[in-house]
Amino acid sequence: MRNILILTCAILLGVGGFLALAIFVNPTDTLAYSYSGKKWNTTSVGVDVSDASWPSSWISPLASAMSAWNGASSPFTFSSSASGHKFTRSNMGVGPLAVNTTSYIGSTIVDCDTNFNLYYSWSTSGSGCCYDVQSVATHELGHWLMLYDLYGGGDTEKTMYWSATTGETKKRSLHSDDINGINYIYP
Repeated sequence: MRNILILTCAILLGVGGFLALAIFVNPTDTLAYSYSGKKWNTTSVGVDVSDASWPSSWISPLASAMSAWNGASSPFTFSSSASGHKFTRSNMGVGPLAVNTTSYIGSTIVDCDTNFNLYYSWSTSGSGCCYDVQSVATHELGHWLMLYDLYGGGDTEKTMYWSATTGETKKRSLHSDDINGINYIYP
Protein backbone atom coordinates (compact mmCIF):
# COMPACT_ATOMS: atom_id res chain seq x y z
CA MET A 1 0.00 0.00 0.00
CA ARG A 2 1.28 3.45 -0.92
CA ASN A 3 0.74 6.47 1.27
CA ILE A 4 -0.33 9.60 -0.55
CA LEU A 5 0.27 12.85 1.25
CA ILE A 6 -1.48 16.05 0.28
CA LEU A 7 0.00 19.52 0.71
CA THR A 8 -2.15 22.59 0.34
CA CYS A 9 -0.64 26.03 -0.36
CA ALA A 10 -2.45 29.28 -0.85
CA ILE A 11 -1.64 32.72 -2.14
CA LEU A 12 -2.89 35.15 0.43
CA LEU A 13 -4.33 38.61 0.35
CA GLY A 14 -1.92 41.48 0.64
CA VAL A 15 -4.00 43.18 3.33
CA GLY A 16 -6.20 41.54 5.93
CA GLY A 17 -5.50 37.98 4.82
CA PHE A 18 -4.88 35.06 7.07
CA LEU A 19 -2.25 32.39 6.91
CA ALA A 20 -3.72 28.97 6.18
CA LEU A 21 -0.37 27.19 5.99
CA ALA A 22 2.50 28.50 8.03
CA ILE A 23 6.11 28.06 7.05
CA PHE A 24 8.14 29.96 9.59
CA VAL A 25 10.83 32.13 8.09
CA ASN A 26 12.54 35.08 9.70
CA PRO A 27 10.88 38.03 7.89
CA THR A 28 14.20 39.83 7.56
CA ASP A 29 15.78 36.94 5.64
CA THR A 30 15.89 37.05 1.87
CA LEU A 31 15.73 33.60 0.35
CA ALA A 32 16.68 32.96 -3.26
CA TYR A 33 13.92 30.34 -3.42
CA SER A 34 12.44 27.73 -1.11
CA TYR A 35 11.97 24.18 -2.42
CA SER A 36 10.22 21.23 -0.78
CA GLY A 37 12.40 18.45 -2.21
CA LYS A 38 9.48 16.90 -4.10
CA LYS A 39 9.17 16.89 -7.88
CA TRP A 40 7.36 15.39 -10.86
CA ASN A 41 8.90 12.23 -12.32
CA THR A 42 8.66 13.82 -15.76
CA THR A 43 9.74 17.10 -17.30
CA SER A 44 6.33 17.90 -18.81
CA VAL A 45 3.01 18.28 -17.01
CA GLY A 46 -0.36 18.97 -18.57
CA VAL A 47 -2.65 21.62 -17.13
CA ASP A 48 -6.34 20.79 -17.47
CA VAL A 49 -8.91 23.59 -17.75
CA SER A 50 -11.77 21.38 -18.92
CA ASP A 51 -13.75 22.12 -15.74
CA ALA A 52 -16.88 24.12 -16.59
CA SER A 53 -15.97 26.67 -13.90
CA TRP A 54 -12.91 27.86 -15.87
CA PRO A 55 -14.05 30.51 -18.38
CA SER A 56 -12.60 30.70 -21.87
CA SER A 57 -11.46 34.30 -21.19
CA TRP A 58 -9.09 32.94 -18.51
CA ILE A 59 -7.38 30.40 -20.80
CA SER A 60 -5.02 32.93 -22.40
CA PRO A 61 -3.76 34.34 -19.04
CA LEU A 62 -3.16 30.78 -17.81
CA ALA A 63 -1.29 29.95 -21.05
CA SER A 64 0.85 33.05 -20.48
CA ALA A 65 1.54 31.91 -16.91
CA MET A 66 2.67 28.52 -18.22
CA SER A 67 4.85 30.27 -20.81
CA ALA A 68 6.60 32.26 -18.07
CA TRP A 69 7.79 29.01 -16.45
CA ASN A 70 8.43 27.34 -19.83
CA GLY A 71 10.79 30.18 -20.76
CA ALA A 72 13.00 29.65 -17.70
CA SER A 73 15.70 27.65 -19.56
CA SER A 74 14.75 24.46 -17.73
CA PRO A 75 13.76 21.26 -19.54
CA PHE A 76 10.50 21.29 -17.54
CA THR A 77 7.39 22.51 -19.39
CA PHE A 78 3.72 23.02 -18.74
CA SER A 79 1.23 22.33 -21.53
CA SER A 80 -2.54 22.36 -21.96
CA SER A 81 -4.05 18.88 -21.87
CA ALA A 82 -6.79 16.80 -20.32
CA SER A 83 -4.34 15.54 -17.69
CA GLY A 84 -6.62 15.67 -14.68
CA HIS A 85 -4.30 18.26 -13.06
CA LYS A 86 -6.94 20.96 -12.92
CA PHE A 87 -7.38 24.69 -12.61
CA THR A 88 -10.88 25.44 -11.28
CA ARG A 89 -12.83 28.27 -9.67
CA SER A 90 -15.29 28.37 -6.80
CA ASN A 91 -16.42 30.72 -4.06
CA MET A 92 -14.45 29.75 -0.95
CA GLY A 93 -15.50 32.83 1.02
CA VAL A 94 -13.12 35.15 2.84
CA GLY A 95 -9.69 33.56 2.73
CA PRO A 96 -6.94 32.85 0.24
CA LEU A 97 -7.09 34.05 -3.37
CA ALA A 98 -6.24 30.59 -4.66
CA VAL A 99 -5.52 27.21 -3.15
CA ASN A 100 -3.10 24.71 -4.62
CA THR A 101 -3.42 21.07 -3.57
CA THR A 102 -0.55 18.70 -4.30
CA SER A 103 -0.58 14.93 -3.85
CA TYR A 104 2.65 13.01 -3.77
CA ILE A 105 4.04 9.57 -3.02
CA GLY A 106 7.40 9.74 -1.32
CA SER A 107 9.19 12.57 -3.10
CA THR A 108 7.24 12.20 -6.37
CA ILE A 109 4.34 14.53 -7.19
CA VAL A 110 1.38 12.60 -8.60
CA ASP A 111 -1.26 15.34 -8.85
CA CYS A 112 -1.73 19.09 -8.56
CA ASP A 113 -4.91 21.10 -8.65
CA THR A 114 -5.50 24.82 -8.19
CA ASN A 115 -8.76 26.51 -7.24
CA PHE A 116 -9.25 30.28 -7.63
CA ASN A 117 -11.52 31.91 -5.03
CA LEU A 118 -14.50 33.61 -6.70
CA TYR A 119 -15.27 35.49 -3.50
CA TYR A 120 -12.85 38.08 -4.92
CA SER A 121 -13.01 40.09 -8.14
CA TRP A 122 -10.66 38.96 -10.92
CA SER A 123 -9.28 40.63 -14.03
CA THR A 124 -7.42 39.39 -17.08
CA SER A 125 -6.20 42.91 -17.92
CA GLY A 126 -4.38 43.96 -14.74
CA SER A 127 -7.21 46.29 -13.72
CA GLY A 128 -6.53 48.03 -10.42
CA CYS A 129 -9.89 46.98 -8.99
CA CYS A 130 -9.28 43.26 -9.14
CA TYR A 131 -6.75 40.49 -8.63
CA ASP A 132 -4.84 39.53 -11.78
CA VAL A 133 -5.54 36.01 -13.11
CA GLN A 134 -2.18 35.65 -14.88
CA SER A 135 -0.14 36.89 -11.93
CA VAL A 136 -1.83 34.53 -9.47
CA ALA A 137 -1.72 31.61 -11.94
CA THR A 138 2.03 32.10 -12.43
CA HIS A 139 2.51 32.02 -8.66
CA GLU A 140 0.34 28.91 -8.27
CA LEU A 141 2.23 27.08 -11.04
CA GLY A 142 5.35 27.72 -8.97
CA HIS A 143 3.68 25.64 -6.25
CA TRP A 144 3.10 22.91 -8.86
CA LEU A 145 6.91 22.85 -9.07
CA MET A 146 6.98 22.62 -5.25
CA LEU A 147 8.51 26.04 -4.77
CA TYR A 148 7.31 27.42 -1.45
CA ASP A 149 6.06 30.90 -0.64
CA LEU A 150 8.69 33.49 0.29
CA TYR A 151 8.17 35.91 3.16
CA GLY A 152 11.30 38.08 3.37
CA GLY A 153 11.31 41.82 2.82
CA GLY A 154 13.78 41.32 -0.03
CA ASP A 155 11.43 38.84 -1.74
CA THR A 156 8.53 41.18 -2.56
CA GLU A 157 9.35 41.34 -6.28
CA LYS A 158 9.56 37.56 -6.71
CA THR A 159 6.78 35.47 -8.21
CA MET A 160 6.78 33.21 -5.16
CA TYR A 161 6.27 36.07 -2.68
CA TRP A 162 3.40 35.03 -0.44
CA SER A 163 0.84 37.78 -1.06
CA ALA A 164 -0.79 39.76 -3.84
CA THR A 165 -2.74 43.01 -4.06
CA THR A 166 -5.40 44.22 -6.46
CA GLY A 167 -3.96 45.40 -9.76
CA GLU A 168 -0.62 43.68 -9.11
CA THR A 169 0.90 42.19 -12.26
CA LYS A 170 4.56 41.78 -11.24
CA LYS A 171 4.13 38.04 -10.65
CA ARG A 172 3.32 37.59 -14.37
CA SER A 173 7.05 37.38 -15.08
CA LEU A 174 9.67 35.45 -13.17
CA HIS A 175 12.37 36.97 -11.01
CA SER A 176 15.86 35.51 -11.49
CA ASP A 177 15.51 33.67 -8.16
CA ASP A 178 12.28 31.99 -9.37
CA ILE A 179 14.18 30.93 -12.51
CA ASN A 180 17.03 29.61 -10.35
CA GLY A 181 14.48 27.59 -8.39
CA ILE A 182 13.04 25.73 -11.41
CA ASN A 183 16.50 25.20 -12.84
CA TYR A 184 17.67 23.71 -9.55
CA ILE A 185 14.74 21.27 -9.49
CA TYR A 186 14.88 20.42 -13.21
CA PRO A 187 18.46 21.09 -14.39
